[in-house]
Amino acid sequence: MEIAKGLWQSLPKIEDIEPYATTFAAFAIIWIVIQTFLQRRSVRADEARLARESAVFVHSVFAAEDFRVLRKTVGAKHEQPIDRMSDDTKSAFRAVLHNYGLGALAFAEGGVNARVVESYWGSILVKDWQRLEGFVEHERLQNPVLHQNTEAMVAAVEKVRNGK
Repeated sequence: MEIAKGLWQSLPKIEDIEPYATTFAAFAIIWIVIQTFLQRRSVRADEARLARESAVFVHSVFAAEDFRVLRKTVGAKHEQPIDRMSDDTKSAFRAVLHNYGLGALAFAEGGVNARVVESYWGSILVKDWQRLEGFVEHERLQNPVLHQNTEAMVAAVEKVRNGK
């Protein structure tokens, strides 16, 4: 007990160390502010890079000429009953859904931003999804989870379009 009491008494008085402690605390706060600033700047740079890469990816998937040709088939045949569609028409519908699915997979994994999709392809995506919904419902009779990522991407794009 005497040793502890002696140790306690040998410590400097708070009045003696207060100026140093205050200076140390001020430097610590400055350090935290600098680190926070650098981290925020890094996050903004990452977000900008993601937006750039998203735009390039979205363009490569949706601007492909064969995709645009297949979309014309969907536009022309979307009102046709599914049981009357030719195999080529069904293949075109599946191919369009596949392209959207590729973009939707990137969206689901955080690699594509809904704002980028909406800016580049939003109105077309929503219109195509409306045309494809009946076909998707029919396909889901065999596999209920088909095209869920695409449906989620369309919903996210619609939220962006509606300002939510």
